[in-house]
Amino acid sequence: MSAEKTPCISAIDTTNFARQIVLDFEFAPAPKQRQRRGLRNEIIEVGAVKLDYHGNVMGEFSQFVQTEFTEGVAFPVRELTGISAVGTAMADPLYMMIKRLSDWIGRYSAQVVCWSGADRRQLLIECQAKHIDLSAFPTDWADLQAFYTSIMDMSSHGCVSLSDAATWFGIEFDESTGHAHSALADARVTASCSSR
Repeated sequence: MSAEKTPCISAIDTTNFARQIVLDFEFAPAPKQRQRRGLRNEIIEVGAVKLDYHGNVMGEFSQFVQTEFTEGVAFPVRELTGISAVGTAMADPLYMMIKRLSDWIGRYSAQVVCWSGADRRQLLIECQAKHIDLSAFPTDWADLQAFYTSIMDMSSHGCVSLSDAATWFGIEFDESTGHAHSALADARVTASCSSR
């Protein structure tokens, strides 16, 4: 990816983009002996919600991702996310998921909204390590966590968790959203927080 195509983090912008893509990744640690080019984790699940410029949900995307360096899903990750090794073993590799997600986003101008910069960093590092082209992927990203940390006056206490921000707005993880630490559920709750 060239320097001018490197994604940047900016404010949420509903006026200059036809779509917002609220994106969340779940990832698992790669064993130290198999880590490559700074890649310490691998994406194992992707969840996304597509919003129009009014904040209306236009569609959802959810897919497990087959890992290349991580074998299976470690117990703490399984316990937290509910993702099994079978789910990732039967999934497509990251390069196919990126293609599918890019096609789902479409050719409209889109801004990616994520809960924290960790998702963006993970995508960039992993795609670089695996030589995956991101040229068709949106380059403008907004970090909702940084925004809520400032408005909830938490800057001196660290970052606000998605769960805390959701509670602040009265949003709950339930049957309509799914359980916390599921990529699609986290994307749904992040989308709800972004439209407040």
